[in-house]
Amino acid sequence: MKNILCFDVALAPSLAAGLCSGLSAYATNVPKVGPPSTLWLQLCDGRTVRVDVEMHDLSGWEEIGTLTFNVVSADDVPEMASLPASWSDVREVQKLVYNSNECVAECGFVLCTSSGDQLAVVPGADVYTLAIKAPFHSFPFTPENDLTAYVRKAF
Repeated sequence: MKNILCFDVALAPSLAAGLCSGLSAYATNVPKVGPPSTLWLQLCDGRTVRVDVEMHDLSGWEEIGTLTFNVVSADDVPEMASLPASWSDVREVQKLVYNSNECVAECGFVLCTSSGDQLAVVPGADVYTLAIKAPFHSFPFTPENDLTAYVRKAF
């Protein structure tokens, strides 16, 4: 029987609306070595969302990462970098879903702006890390699975 791993349904509907409102700033934790494990997004609706990775055991040594989302207070956020105004005009937000013999997992998301910029966030190749692909993010993009392995679905 396949494992079904979904985003937290309590937050997901309002999260999709928040992401569609646009982004005004972001921050990541900056480790001395390796990719970030946390991403903070300041939404244009006034909320700040913390994005982390959760790991799920499949079979044997296999595991899959999924994202967790938490709305956080301004006191719990590091210094954020402002984003250009074009990030406030979001055209589409999609889930990235991984489907294998062992699981169907909502693993990440892609946010597309009207100007053509994209933010893709998925679990990284190293456990408990994020792979973030965006014009404003300079770290190497090393996802757990190639982006072509994910199916894009409505958020």
